[in-house]
Parts: sequence; C-alpha cells; structure tokens
Amino acid sequence: MATTDDFLLADLAADPEHFGPDSGVVGLTHPTLDIDGDGALDSVVAEGEHATVVATDVDGDGDADRITFFADDGAFDAWEFHSDAQGNAHWDRIDEGSLDIS
Repeated sequence: MATTDDFLLADLAADPEHFGPDSGVVGLTHPTLDIDGDGALDSVVAEGEHATVVATDVDGDGDADRITFFADDGAFDAWEFHSDAQGNAHWDRIDEGSLDIS
C-alpha cells in the first residue's frame, strides 16, 4: 500500500498510511475536476508530502466511490466503496502495484 509519514487531506478523510476496508465514508465536499467528462465536478486530486491521492464520486452522492493513492516511489493502490446485501459499507482494494517512474 502507498504510505506517507504524515499525510491527511484537508477535504478528505483519507490517510493513505491507515486506509483500508473499514475506513468508512469519505466525503468529497469540494470536487474540482470532471474526471469522466460529463460536465459535473466529481473528483479531487491532492498532494501530500510523499503521496498523491485521487478521489472520485462516481454516482454523484457527494461521497468518494473510488480512491487511488500514488506514492512518490511509484507504488499505488486503488480502492472502491461498496455496500453488501446487509447494508454494511466497506472498501475493496481493486488494484495495487508499482508504476515505472524512472
């Protein structure tokens, strides 16, 4: 998982060092980008000391549905928010790896 020494986004309750399945809802109060090109602001990109985070509200409810953490060393992990049949919310890691940044 991408980690940082001390990183917490001001507008996102998403700490890459401690983020996981039970991290709960992450609100996107001030989206600034339209990632999917539909004309609606749906995403935030924020940089910390050792990582960049991209959070996207796919369904327009004001909460992040996908979050990807990119560490300075090229490590990344991507998460997607789900609710199970009983209504329990959780994040699933949908991808992880390393980008060639050389």
